[in-house]
Amino acid sequence: MQGVIKVKILGYGDIEVPSASNLLDILQRTDIKSKFPIIAAHVDNKLVSLRYRLLSDATVKFIDLQHPDGQRVYERSLEFLLTYAAQHVLPDTRILVLHSYRNGIYCEADRDEPLTEQEVKAIEDEMHRLIKMDIPIYVQAIDVETGIKIFESMGSRDDAVRLLRYMPEHQRLYLYRINNFIDYSFIPMAPTTGLLSRFHLTHYPPGMVLVLPEKLDVSKLLPLKKQPKLFMTFAESARWARILGVHDAGSLNRVISSGDVSEFIKISEALHEKRIAQIADEITKEYDRIKVVLISGPSSSGKTTFTKRLAIQLRVNERRPVLISLDDYFLNREDTPIGEDGKPDFDTVYALDIDLFNSHLKALLDGKEVELPKFDFKLGRRFKSGRKLRLHPGEIVMVEGIHALNPLLSQVVPQEVKYRIYVSALTQIAIDAHNRISTSDTRLIRRLVRDYLFRGHTALDTLRMWPNVRKNEEKHIFPYQGQADTMFNSALIYELAVLKLYAEPLLATVTPDVPEYADAVRLITLLSHFLGMMPDEVPPTSILREFIGGSSFKY
Repeated sequence: MQGVIKVKILGYGDIEVPSASNLLDILQRTDIKSKFPIIAAHVDNKLVSLRYRLLSDATVKFIDLQHPDGQRVYERSLEFLLTYAAQHVLPDTRILVLHSYRNGIYCEADRDEPLTEQEVKAIEDEMHRLIKMDIPIYVQAIDVETGIKIFESMGSRDDAVRLLRYMPEHQRLYLYRINNFIDYSFIPMAPTTGLLSRFHLTHYPPGMVLVLPEKLDVSKLLPLKKQPKLFMTFAESARWARILGVHDAGSLNRVISSGDVSEFIKISEALHEKRIAQIADEITKEYDRIKVVLISGPSSSGKTTFTKRLAIQLRVNERRPVLISLDDYFLNREDTPIGEDGKPDFDTVYALDIDLFNSHLKALLDGKEVELPKFDFKLGRRFKSGRKLRLHPGEIVMVEGIHALNPLLSQVVPQEVKYRIYVSALTQIAIDAHNRISTSDTRLIRRLVRDYLFRGHTALDTLRMWPNVRKNEEKHIFPYQGQADTMFNSALIYELAVLKLYAEPLLATVTPDVPEYADAVRLITLLSHFLGMMPDEVPPTSILREFIGGSSFKY
């Protein structure tokens, strides 16, 4: 006889249902109202598909498209649908899901010829046809050995086979299926294609961009926001991956398991150094014009180490930079603005002393002396540093911080004397051909480790702050990246293998009784695709050392 279980639905109430009921059936028997379509759920604070079956009493929170986890599910489901539709339109061509690009996901065909505008339109039409059919998307849990056999039988998914060969044998995998089309995903998917109607597919040679609803307001679906410099930076990163011969987690794991990581790390770091030297050369060419170099980027992008390494390259070019960090201009913790969630908002531009910074910058450019402040993150207070500074002839100011490109912070400086650099960790590596790694997840993992080692925060503290960090990035940082004169990708192709050793124990401290457990599980699963790499070969000047310690720079 089938038993009965109790389900507590947050925002609705308690109900009793037969054991093994799936969430889609439970949702359909309730009258839960949501402004946007419900696409997934948290069961006991773990993100799951609506096809998940409840076998015991549970607490359920249904997730719609406005929730960050709902957006992850929506994006991954659309990528799945795109690869399936492309198989119909281009049966001999595999689609590669590569990376985020402004308000969408950039994809290419795995062939020498670029996608044509007609092919992209045909794929989009096929996606809409499949959406109208409202086809079920089923999920199946399997073991690693079974997964390897399934992907080997396909003949065209060597990337997935390579990935699974290095995964723990005991790990459960989830395969998703539309009709006879199967793929692996560590992010749950929507229960049917009918929920996936909000998107554009835009031809963007040599590939296409899957344009997604706006993150802060999913009711808005805007045209693709093109940004050539950002796209060129991603293209440069792809070239670096080709030089290293590593494109996905499986190929990186192969390098690690061979034990031959020393040269691999050296080449990765040399590519960084070469690009930093190129930027220094660009500044040097216009040294008479440029008085202030502004270096911005989102949280945990490695701006501080980049700035120090750029300063060294400028010295090689016989130029004298003076470094100023915006982190030292934070307001005291008790004066920090309160965010919409009622908590201190450390990531808004208004968490900085804007007036003090502008007065110092103007005084320096006017040839006057200023005493720079120093902020203590553990105490949450700003102190006088005793470091007095006056610009001498030929010296240049370098300003580093997440808001450095925000005009509020350099409103006293004429535009023509500024040189603006945008730094971000634009992930170079994917899990496999269809499972990309979010650039924000790479930065979050960096921040988890750094916050624990150097800022006195637990993993739970960092996870709780992150949604507000992301919201402020969308509001206050990303809108200004297009103003940059140049961009630098701070991601290292091997870094997740090193960060894994630090981050996994921290994430394991997050318990199932808190909502942030869903993020912890997702990040642990992401890191499970990588073999760990000891940090011994990471050089002391590496950007990665900013987060794991052992840097030869002082911060």
